[in-house]
Amino acid sequence: MDARFLPAQAAIASDDAEELERLIRAQPTLARDRSLSTQDHPTLLQCLVLEMPARRLLVHLIRLVASYGAQLNEPLIAAASGNNILAVEVLLDLGASIKGEGTWSPLEEALYWGHGSIVDLLLSRGAPVDNLRKYAAIGDIQGLRRCFDDEGRLNRQAGEVAWPFGPIVPEDVRHDPLQIINNALVFAAAWGQQETAAELLSRGAEINSIPAGFDFAGTPLHYAALENRREMVEWLLEQGADPTIRDTKVHALPEGWAEHANHQEITEFLRKMREHKAR
Repeated sequence: MDARFLPAQAAIASDDAEELERLIRAQPTLARDRSLSTQDHPTLLQCLVLEMPARRLLVHLIRLVASYGAQLNEPLIAAASGNNILAVEVLLDLGASIKGEGTWSPLEEALYWGHGSIVDLLLSRGAPVDNLRKYAAIGDIQGLRRCFDDEGRLNRQAGEVAWPFGPIVPEDVRHDPLQIINNALVFAAAWGQQETAAELLSRGAEINSIPAGFDFAGTPLHYAALENRREMVEWLLEQGADPTIRDTKVHALPEGWAEHANHQEITEFLRKMREHKAR
């Protein structure tokens, strides 16, 4: 962050609630201004909600910063990414938009990072489920089907490919029907939703695709392995998933993703499947 934010940022890092409150009351613009630096956090509130474990007096400090005009929507998405359930609750109570802004929402952030407790909270608070990847991830087969017209083509409700990072996904990719449906298949696999995954495959999704919309770009099998979805892993293999495909960022196999997440049973299972395929 900019130099003027650094004392407040240091107070957050050291869990010095009294010093942070003193700094904000002395310089209220710290609460609402954005850092001009492209490194680190854009706002002080976002810095606060991303500190885990949660800072002492977190609820009081969020309310304090908000009372001086802090923007709430981006910090809500940040809190969802960090699995900070207390911050999510407080920010929603303060009026942060549960719908998010533009093409990305707090619910998608929690789905992207695999935070089930945040997903449950947001759904209980009325988070809209309104595009193909959301329907696929939560297992809403009827909602998923509403994203297709009578001729089986995607309609506007399907949405577009999006992700929580910049730059924005190129327009030709964002609106490519095959990218949209393959992206949703990865979400279904990551959340162990066989019914919506099967529906997507029946509508043209590619089981070994590596679609846009993910920083660590891998196949559905990569993401099922990462999230320890043993039944989904087995099902994907039965549908033709290839355990020898490597992701496009770190060039690891699905078994490598499982090993990285300390899922040893799936790691060994996928290793055996790969070795059997190679014979």
